[in-house]
Amino acid sequence: MKKSSTLITWVVVLGDFGRSPRMQYHTESLSNKPNSVVYVIAYGGATPLKSLKEARNVHINTLHEVPKIITKLPGVLKLIFKVLHQLTCMMWLMLIQLPAPTNILMQNPPAIPTMVLCWLAARRHGASLVIDWHNFGHSIMALKHSPTSTIVRLARNHEAAWGRMADKSFCVTCAMKDELSNPRWRISATVLYDRPPHRFCQTDVHTAHTLFVKLAAALSGSESECVAHTCELQPCTDFASSQASSWSSTMTIATTCSSTNQKSNQAATVDWRSDRPAVVVSSTSWTPDEDFGILLEALILYEQDMQAQIEELTGIGFSTEAGRGPSRSKQDGRESATLRLPPLLVLITGRGPLREMYLEKVSQLQLKHVAVRSLWLEADDYPLLLGAADLGVSLHASSSGLDLPMKVVDMFGAGLPVCALSYNCIHELVEAGETGLLFTNPGELCQQLQQLLSGFPTAPSKQLMHLQKQVRDKEQGLRWDVNWDRVAWPLLCQKKGTSSS
Repeated sequence: MKKSSTLITWVVVLGDFGRSPRMQYHTESLSNKPNSVVYVIAYGGATPLKSLKEARNVHINTLHEVPKIITKLPGVLKLIFKVLHQLTCMMWLMLIQLPAPTNILMQNPPAIPTMVLCWLAARRHGASLVIDWHNFGHSIMALKHSPTSTIVRLARNHEAAWGRMADKSFCVTCAMKDELSNPRWRISATVLYDRPPHRFCQTDVHTAHTLFVKLAAALSGSESECVAHTCELQPCTDFASSQASSWSSTMTIATTCSSTNQKSNQAATVDWRSDRPAVVVSSTSWTPDEDFGILLEALILYEQDMQAQIEELTGIGFSTEAGRGPSRSKQDGRESATLRLPPLLVLITGRGPLREMYLEKVSQLQLKHVAVRSLWLEADDYPLLLGAADLGVSLHASSSGLDLPMKVVDMFGAGLPVCALSYNCIHELVEAGETGLLFTNPGELCQQLQQLLSGFPTAPSKQLMHLQKQVRDKEQGLRWDVNWDRVAWPLLCQKKGTSSS
């Protein structure tokens, strides 16, 4: 009997599919191919891309969440029963219910129990197992346990042994490819770098105005998404909350819109405000491997320096030298300088376990010149926000030191230069002094914010303009679809047992 020409791919994510952009991009790219059908097996949560929800050849199968009673069990018992629950749910879908696939493309981590189950399903259906290595599961586990603990060693051995059982593998960096090829792992992987899709681009002022009107309540500090529900927060006293009463459909925190002249039939004119704050964006998972405390301390230092600048200008309390700003200590890594600093609107996207703790700390600081807002955006609004921002900040440190922050890829796609926390392989993405700057502590980050944003917006620094130009020239050309077609598709389009010749 002649086999069907339809390419059926299972995309397996033992996590929130809506918060797994790389796997969504895989799914979107596969769905755009002729005679291709994609079945997603994942947990629900955040809303996936609109294109995936509307695609007739994409079928999203949502796994049942782990019952709350299991999450309340002590450590080892919780892990055992969680894995058993996941196995039960996935086995029904993968071994019985879904049509036989050509390829099973699974995200790693998590490795347990995904690797074993995907391997069993691949053997059952005669499919190719393709592992997409985003990071290492055991390195994430080591954040909670000692790296030398028995459970971490067992997890590492499990990950290596079952990882070798895959027919093909992708990974996200050359550093990870090298690690996987060493004798401990003995896995041959193809590097598939994250690249931004076309939806990430610079946002024009008209679209930015519409976005800021939509987000007005959130930016003022009055909307519930900006605050934590289970902690007592102080009322916002920063510049954004004090200005919010003047915002309207014709005036936002960053834009202004003239009214339409019906007599002369002239359309409304939208412009950036000359007194707007610098918009700094950071996306975080609010987890230990992304230390928000670094950004928070840098913002405190920035607030102190801006207050000192204001007091100097008004002649209050600071002795100055000719041609220089107030005398400041260099112990925290900053340099003294006369800076024309703008107020900062710092927008933090994402959700995670440490979110409420840090928002409570921000609330207690009662900052005046720095407004911090935590946002949860619709999928279509996130690229628009990045394209309307002035600077990005990445706090990603990587549990393994071998993966890269996808949020920086998105920022580059939107034309946004980045200040990124330095670690082992970040240079594979951020070219220091060209597409961004690297920092290691709060003092360095504060100094970079001051250097880049001095004179903003009327007289932006030459360094900021240089970084913006380099991001446009170097990072906005190669997009996800082109890179995926070149690197991933040749490995995924072949059915098991066939050659490419």
